Parts: sequence; C-alpha cells; structure tokens
Amino acid sequence: MKRGTIAVLAALALLAAAGCSTDVAKQLTTNEQLRTQVFDAIVANKDLTGQVIDKMMATDSTRIAVVDKMLANDDAAKQVLVRIGTSKPAIEMVLGIAVQDSSTRDYTMAMLKGMEMASRK
Repeated sequence: MKRGTIAVLAALALLAAAGCSTDVAKQLTTNEQLRTQVFDAIVANKDLTGQVIDKMMATDSTRIAVVDKMLANDDAAKQVLVRIGTSKPAIEMVLGIAVQDSSTRDYTMAMLKGMEMASRK
C-alpha cells in the first residue's frame, strides 16, 4: 500500500475509534494528536484535500475565511495572484469587478493608461 493510503486508513481508524467513545467533531477540537493525524492524512491525499477545499468553499463564511487566511500568507497569496495574472478569464473577472466602483474604476483606468504609456517607450 502507498504511504498516503496507509495514513488515510490510519486516520479513518482513529476517527472510527474516537467516534465509538464520543463525538468526532469534539475529538478534533480537543485532541491535538488526533487533529494532527487527520490533517496530515488529508494533506497527504490529493483527493481528500480537494474534498476539504470543496467543503470549505461551499459557504460564504468559510470561503471568506479561506481567502483571508490565504491572503495573509505571502507565499500563498503570490502563488494565487500569479495564477490570476496569467489567466485571461481571471484577469477579465478582476477588471470587471474593479470597474464596478467609481473610485476603483478611475484607479484601474489610470493604471491601464500608465501601462500603455510605459509600453510605448
């Protein structure tokens, strides 16, 4: 078995054992060792990671928390911004949002004009 699969199975076994004695959610919030093992198993498995991310992005409150946390991490923020800056649909979305407010629209237009002038030199 792959190491990631073993880690996932171990985490699930721990969750099952914890579930027999008490509430799993309570165990995750109070038992740091269990929480660490579960998180490590999730991070080690791309499918589980994706499922957790999908779950966190499903509601406004958790989505905002994820984005705020990501933007607070310089490395993560840079990686996301590079992905946005190299994606035409994402750039269009950002510009569309930026021009909805009059002050941001003026700023966006000034930035675009400045970029245009700089590229002519």
